[in-house]
Amino acid sequence: MLHLYDRTSAAHALTLGLDRQLHRLLTKRIAALGTPYGDVTDHTEFLVVEPFDTEADIVRHIGFSPLVEPFDGFRFGEPDFHPGGWDWLAEHGGWYEMVVTFGSTFAYILLIQDKDGVIPELRRLCRRYVAER
Repeated sequence: MLHLYDRTSAAHALTLGLDRQLHRLLTKRIAALGTPYGDVTDHTEFLVVEPFDTEADIVRHIGFSPLVEPFDGFRFGEPDFHPGGWDWLAEHGGWYEMVVTFGSTFAYILLIQDKDGVIPELRRLCRRYVAER
């Protein structure tokens, strides 16, 4: 699991031998954090979810699971689950991008690889809801 939590870790990640699509996506997203209206680099963290990473790993890094709706506590797959724990979900050629904001000053961006070995339930959630948002 790759966790980019500051400028140094973000810059370092771009020097690693990353999947080409992941490298492109990270480069674009990191560059977009500095805008004419302000720089939110210090208020944004990226978490890259790849094969063999676990839901517990995600929780350990960011403090919550994207599989659990934060307001009601229903888990994806339960009858009362409603998507809403994230603000944006998109598909980018083998990677899902899930953005979770906290107020107007902080965001987590989860980049979830759509590949065997990645948490199956998380991949199903992404496939199910990517088209709806």
